[in-house]
Amino acid sequence: MATYHIEDLEILLSTMDREDLSFLEVVFGRSLEEIPCSVLVVNQSKQFQAKSTHAHIRVINSRSYGLSKSRNLALKNAQKKLCWIMDDDCKIIDDAFQNIVDAHSADSTAIICFQTINDEGQKFWDYPTTNQPMNLRLIRKVLSPEICLKRSAVRERELWFDTRFGLGAQFQDSENFIFLEDALSAGLSISFVPEFVVRHSSMTSSDEVASNRVVYARGALAGRRNIWTAGFYQLKYVFFLWRKGYVRSLGELWHKYMVFNHGANDYITGFEGHRINHPKQ
Repeated sequence: MATYHIEDLEILLSTMDREDLSFLEVVFGRSLEEIPCSVLVVNQSKQFQAKSTHAHIRVINSRSYGLSKSRNLALKNAQKKLCWIMDDDCKIIDDAFQNIVDAHSADSTAIICFQTINDEGQKFWDYPTTNQPMNLRLIRKVLSPEICLKRSAVRERELWFDTRFGLGAQFQDSENFIFLEDALSAGLSISFVPEFVVRHSSMTSSDEVASNRVVYARGALAGRRNIWTAGFYQLKYVFFLWRKGYVRSLGELWHKYMVFNHGANDYITGFEGHRINHPKQ
């Protein structure tokens, strides 16, 4: 089993419209010179070009928008053995670097997922309490900065993020789940290690479960997984919205039902006319 060190770790960070790299000091909680590992920043912008004067920090400026596109560009250009997916609205915990390399040294699993703590000092979701393999139920809740992978294992299986999903794409949610689900389907193992690695505010974009944006993406996810069971998940999701009180009228419930339906059908047919709350690219 390989032994990894902090110099084997590369952080793949997606951001938009940055003119400089000063935001990294907030993410890392230290000066750029003191960042202990390699960093690859993908800056998506049509107007700004960020630059690095530090050997351990590389920048790719891209004029193409989309979170999954950014992730794939970073994975294709990564150089280190371990790749840690990162967002620019997180704060990295001091011990995270060593905890990550120690976890990968002790476990040959291709992908290891960790924990996030919120601003109130609480766990972000109901994580398992022990090291264990992750299944489809558990990977549904995983956040981007909880994912750290062995680059060679992922590249050998040609595993990429689905560019039709994620912020900035047609279906603006579920990109992490799809990436991890595809990893399991490709025969890659995923483990969970109960170590905190980042701090994040209590809400994420995926928490807007009743928004048209999320409902539309969940419909697309159902269509992607299996067209024959998409109708079942459509009924299940709108019942969930009703049961939890996210929608309170039959008219609104019918609207969410049709938004889900549009998502499933649009994924299958490639139609884009039903894009909902989609940013201009």
